[in-house]
Amino acid sequence: MLRIACLAGIWLSSSVALAADPVELQITPVEPVLFERRGDVFFADFGKAAYGNLQVEFSEDPPVAQLKVRLGEKLGADGRIDRDPPGSVNFREIELYTQPGTKQYPLDIPSKDAHQGRSVVKMPPEIGEVTPFRYVEIEGAAVKLDKSGLRQLFVHAPFADDAASFESSDETLNAVWDLCRHTVKATSAFGVYIDGERERIAYEADAYINQLSHYGSDLDPRVARYTIEHLLEYPTWPTEWALHMPMMAAADYMATGDLKVAAANYEALKEKLLMEKARDDGLLRVDAIVDWPGAERDNYNREPATARQVGPDVNTVANAFYYHALRQMEVLARALNYEAEADDFDARADQVYDSFHRVFFDTRRGIYRDGEGSTHASLHANMFPLAFNLTPANRRAKVADFVQSRGMACSVYGAQYLLEGLFRAGKDQHAVELMSARTERSWWHMTQQGSTMTLEAWNEKAKSNLTWNHAWGAAPGNILPRFVLGVRPIEPGYAKILIAPRPGALKWVRGKVPTAIGPVVLNVENAAAFKLAVELPPGAKARVVLPHRAQGQVSVNGKDMVASSVGGYFVLDDIGAGKHVFESR
Repeated sequence: MLRIACLAGIWLSSSVALAADPVELQITPVEPVLFERRGDVFFADFGKAAYGNLQVEFSEDPPVAQLKVRLGEKLGADGRIDRDPPGSVNFREIELYTQPGTKQYPLDIPSKDAHQGRSVVKMPPEIGEVTPFRYVEIEGAAVKLDKSGLRQLFVHAPFADDAASFESSDETLNAVWDLCRHTVKATSAFGVYIDGERERIAYEADAYINQLSHYGSDLDPRVARYTIEHLLEYPTWPTEWALHMPMMAAADYMATGDLKVAAANYEALKEKLLMEKARDDGLLRVDAIVDWPGAERDNYNREPATARQVGPDVNTVANAFYYHALRQMEVLARALNYEAEADDFDARADQVYDSFHRVFFDTRRGIYRDGEGSTHASLHANMFPLAFNLTPANRRAKVADFVQSRGMACSVYGAQYLLEGLFRAGKDQHAVELMSARTERSWWHMTQQGSTMTLEAWNEKAKSNLTWNHAWGAAPGNILPRFVLGVRPIEPGYAKILIAPRPGALKWVRGKVPTAIGPVVLNVENAAAFKLAVELPPGAKARVVLPHRAQGQVSVNGKDMVASSVGGYFVLDDIGAGKHVFESR
């Protein structure tokens, strides 16, 4: 007999371990920030788009009427809901029939044909169909309606709005944080990380970025864990997407210290390494998606005659992911006491590391080529090795300079790894500038197009069928807490915490970062002296890393200290719970 479990509307068979806890979806009624009558049309703006339904309640018995209700994410130039928005930006028109004796009505939202496939994530029947919208128009002024009668029924997973915060001296960056944080909450409506409204399918790469940003804004692992098990049942096809699965499981373990999902699905996760595709020197012989959409690959191994991407079969991007996934499986194997397998993953990763540099590194230019036999060097061939700590210290500066020179020559997905690589290489100022930029290829531009969730691509020129509700575009939602505020786990479950703020040229930055043992609260003043005030939760043990300043001195709580110095940074270890003030001057 087939064992079936229903969690947040998703049906999984007995081939999946089902170790994840249930996700109980919540509905939050949201009132309009703007309500007005425009002739025979009532117009409402709820301030932000969300997945949900619309509740309409009349103050007195309505007559028998047929109303047209329009829901949309975007306004047209005339200030009305755009009925023909670009790409897959959402617009729905639904009929509402009223009758005396019934004052309150939810909408009967019809399912889209595109949302019927086997791998499509469904809503639980007790909640019903939802659609993403910010704006509402109700045509039919014969009825009496006021602001109190409209509510956006915002569906989302449990989410602690006060679990995290971020604020800096740059207002654009603050708006980017708000955009990404809201995206994480709003796209949790299905209890599984989906790619957006057009498909409503879970994809591994999308889910990993969504997971990191979710943990950066509210460290509740239930949606991420259930998504891992969903993806083991409904995998997708790109090579690097499969390699994200060990990364997701390891990220969950490091954030929470809990091995439940990793242990239950260990063998299935190991299969995602694709080790059977490795040749004798350890490198994978596979295709790589590199980035998506295809035009965002910085001319990756482009054939000059046809301007098409051609291979290579043994390429830098897939093998950078392979190296990183092996390291993440090693972490899980050691935690589960599978020492022989952990040693094997370690040996394989070491072999990949050696072969990677022998095959892909161009010693003359000091950067990585796109693949075996390729002469082209793309942003992608270089940012992934930086992000995954594949680049040796003596080569890092030149690779990082090349990466910086390419700008934002990648997609919103690729931006996750571009930013990680820049921070790991000491290019924090450039990374912060990219996140706070006001260019066409920026998060600020997403808000200027009118969206309140991150887009699937930078704009419709980059992807003509883009959605306005795609969390793989929310990389700053995890980069800001993990690298700008600098809070990351050194040991699983934050048993030891890294505090290493990298504010770039920001004058100040402050915030709260959730951890498994409680929030870390920071306040950074970035001037001639670098000052860090931090409050660590009870039971905490931390390593604090501060940049050198001109005098080369560091103090803790007003007392000068002797600290170890590594690569231009002071390192203070085993800092305990409570409030501390550090100063580097």
